[in-house]
Amino acid sequence: MKITFLSDNKTENSLCMAEWGLSVLIESNGQKILFDVGASPLFVQNAQNLGIALSDVDAVVISHGHYDHTEGMEAFCKINKTAPVYIHKDAISEAYGTDRNGRIEEKNCGMRWSGDFLNDIKERLVFTQYTVPIKDNIVISGNIESKGTMTETFYRPSQDGQMKEDDMEHEQILVVKEKEGIHIFSGCSHTGILTDIERAKEIFPGEKIISLTAGMHLYPLSDEEKKKTVESIYDMGVRYLFPVHCTGIKAIMMFKEKFASNCKVAYAGASYEF
Repeated sequence: MKITFLSDNKTENSLCMAEWGLSVLIESNGQKILFDVGASPLFVQNAQNLGIALSDVDAVVISHGHYDHTEGMEAFCKINKTAPVYIHKDAISEAYGTDRNGRIEEKNCGMRWSGDFLNDIKERLVFTQYTVPIKDNIVISGNIESKGTMTETFYRPSQDGQMKEDDMEHEQILVVKEKEGIHIFSGCSHTGILTDIERAKEIFPGEKIISLTAGMHLYPLSDEEKKKTVESIYDMGVRYLFPVHCTGIKAIMMFKEKFASNCKVAYAGASYEF
């Protein structure tokens, strides 16, 4: 297993730039999987600076339908002409967050792919809803029920044009099984990181959790709720933790205190091998 971070909110690598977004290159079981494509073409430039050939990517997995995980797709498709793109069937939509007063914001934070671009790549799109294996040991979760564990509220337009609360069931995780156990990848964990981990354990029951790479969207939670989440993840037996993107600085500090050197604060340009 090799994990390389091509886009994240932070960087310590002079060859890479940072942005509010996420893109991770996963190399396992003879496959190169690109998990999310960042908020812009920046991840492509970072990959080039790192000497990574995105033309060799075998498949793309989109975690959910927000711009900071999807906006670099057009740039990627100019380089890689063949990799299938796995995306939930309900992900392609506008989406809107809320401000501190609970009002729906005007800026679209959802997907911004044009109709022309969608038409250009339609043969490459693999729409998911339920569990989908890319290979025997590389599996996309499909729907993850929120179970009331969402940490932020989003809205999207319904068929009648009215705004409805987004259940975020278009968010999906990627689970990779290797000899020692499983590796879990989550983009933002909008339905709850603990829910995501439980879903991964359902896909590969009885397996040890070797690593968890996730934006966890913990920053809106109280310190007590953050602490409970950190303790729960530790008690689930996660060996290595890579908190990224939307996890939040305070939560990351709590993870570092609990997991010590097994918590790796990843950044654009960082690479880890197991």
